[in-house]
Amino acid sequence: MARGAKRKVKTKAKTQKPPRNKNKGPLWVIEGSKVVRKRETCPKCGPGNFMADHYDRTHCGRCGYTTFKKTGKVIPAKHKAR
Repeated sequence: MARGAKRKVKTKAKTQKPPRNKNKGPLWVIEGSKVVRKRETCPKCGPGNFMADHYDRTHCGRCGYTTFKKTGKVIPAKHKAR
């Protein structure tokens, strides 16, 4: 290599991963003239914010509110540093 010449970097062709399906289905169903919600809404955030349904708990991704199914124990949300 000559003085001051840059070395070429070898690049490897990467295979593209298929996109992950994030939608698990609708969160509500229209029955007649009423809307029936399938999941529980967060009591702190209000209507429109559905809680994630895990096998042993329900959890709000927005505020962090968690309720355990068997014991009914509530864990308050921790404040996130912004």
